[in-house]
Amino acid sequence: MKRKSRGQALVEFALVFPIIMTFLFATIELGYFVYSWSQANYAARRGGEQASSGPPLLALSKAEYQQVNNGPNNQPDPCVSLIRAAAMRTTIGLNQSMVDIAYFNQYNDIVPRIDRTLPNDYRRAGNIIQVQVNYVYVPLTPVGSLLLNNRRIDATSRRTIMRYDFSNIDPLSACQ
Repeated sequence: MKRKSRGQALVEFALVFPIIMTFLFATIELGYFVYSWSQANYAARRGGEQASSGPPLLALSKAEYQQVNNGPNNQPDPCVSLIRAAAMRTTIGLNQSMVDIAYFNQYNDIVPRIDRTLPNDYRRAGNIIQVQVNYVYVPLTPVGSLLLNNRRIDATSRRTIMRYDFSNIDPLSACQ
């Protein structure tokens, strides 16, 4: 009897080991996905905080904000750079094209407001500015590639613009 059961433990281990490893890798992958989701939300919140105290000079479309010279007279807008830097400073793997900025009149608006005049009405205190981070999740393990491959993480932060006239508060502010 002892002779027949000699390889039984090895066979049982061979059957159970892949299941245990799948659960282990799935747990690691799910933890990393939650971490990535949390970091994207934190980046949007930090960008929103910066945008509420220093909104962009012009209210442009998402595509126009992606251009380098998106300020008045086709000059770079330092406010947009500061908003994106605040969002990217908190999260590894973000680049400028993943951070979108938009103006809204009210919290429940779904269509962003576009105004290319300077100064615009949307930059006034009390209006709404939105910072959105669009991040494509990259899995760590092969198990994650099966379950979470090309999963999109969209994090949005809408904030009320806190101030409008920056020259009285901080004459050295980059966002005039």
